[in-house]
Amino acid sequence: MIKLIASDMDGTLLNNEHNIPEKNVELIKYAQNNNIEFVVATGRAYYEALPALEENNIVCDVISFNGGVVYNKNKEIISITPIQVKDLYYTIGIFKSLDISYQLYTKNTVYTHSIETDIQAYADLIRSIGSTPDLEYLRAESKKRLQNGHVTEVENIELYLNQEHNPSIKIIGISNDLDKLKKAKKLLSENENIAVTSSGTNNLEVMDKNATKGYALKQVSETYKISLKNTLAIGDNLNDEAMLKIVEYSVAMQNANPHLKEIAKYTTEKNNDEAGVADTIFELLSIHNNQKDEEINRLLINKAIEATKFSYVPYSEFKVGAALLTEDGEIYTGCNIENASYTPTNCAERTAIFKAVSEGITKFKKIAVVGGPKGNIETYCPPCGVCRQVIAEFVDENFELILGTSENNYEVYNFFKEVLPLSFTKNNLK
Repeated sequence: MIKLIASDMDGTLLNNEHNIPEKNVELIKYAQNNNIEFVVATGRAYYEALPALEENNIVCDVISFNGGVVYNKNKEIISITPIQVKDLYYTIGIFKSLDISYQLYTKNTVYTHSIETDIQAYADLIRSIGSTPDLEYLRAESKKRLQNGHVTEVENIELYLNQEHNPSIKIIGISNDLDKLKKAKKLLSENENIAVTSSGTNNLEVMDKNATKGYALKQVSETYKISLKNTLAIGDNLNDEAMLKIVEYSVAMQNANPHLKEIAKYTTEKNNDEAGVADTIFELLSIHNNQKDEEINRLLINKAIEATKFSYVPYSEFKVGAALLTEDGEIYTGCNIENASYTPTNCAERTAIFKAVSEGITKFKKIAVVGGPKGNIETYCPPCGVCRQVIAEFVDENFELILGTSENNYEVYNFFKEVLPLSFTKNNLK
């Protein structure tokens, strides 16, 4: 089940005109209205990521600077990972030696030697993906950035490396000479304190080794107490690799770097200019968040059968497995565990429930139970009285018990109506 979506911006969420297509806006609103967290993960500075979001009334967490600074929905910094000054000098030294132009991204502004050079470099990047840059538009946008203080043109960038209240987050080297970039990357990789990635064919991005989209997304997921197994990440370039590698649902854009497509589990059929983000994620949500009851029941039966393989039953040799579905769509499995003094023996149903409760999960929808002598599952295996009482502690009137022998042979019972109709629960103590 998908509970958190992380999306890159340029080449992914944004079209080639740097706007969020209407279908992508619809996806974000749909996700947020259905209790699915949405976070932007971008190489942009926060102040450069905000305008496109605010134009569409999107309020979300933002992983900026490739993970260098993370902001929550209230525009508060929840983490910042600056690059050390000695590593800045190391990086600049390599760029200078190879005649590679560079920009310094700080918390409050971007320092550059030449805005016009930056415009031409960005235009070259657009051409490299098969599109035609609108130079007039790019110059107008650069003028806005200059007026807003988001970019600052200076003669000597090195004078701004060590500002107490404006830490340096990353440095970008830009060149159309791919051999130079290749040499620079090799030299930079010798420094274990930094991470080197790329957001396009003509650049290298250098940050602290802990400033990656992967580290930052893990932090955001922990804040919301959402497992990375319930997280989807989508991107188009190498600076997205760190987050795609750690999530269950990894998606590369149709226009993505070939390497990213190789490591991703899914690839969009449409590119960023065609709202490929919405097209693919809507489909994945329909599959993973709206499964039909029969599909879920079959899945639970199979999970329960699999759990019997771990049963510890040296005395009875009667193996039992259980698969418990939480309200959030997660599945906890359990097996029976016997003990020489018998009384401490734990049934499969309670093993699954106690695993979930020990992790703070107390709301459940269904449980499938299977079992048989030596793991031969030929008849239904209903819960014992103690397990029925434990189940009653945590479930409501809609909870279902599934008994079966295979995914094609099972029955579904309403727990309180058919399994424990005269139950004693916490409601009796009120």
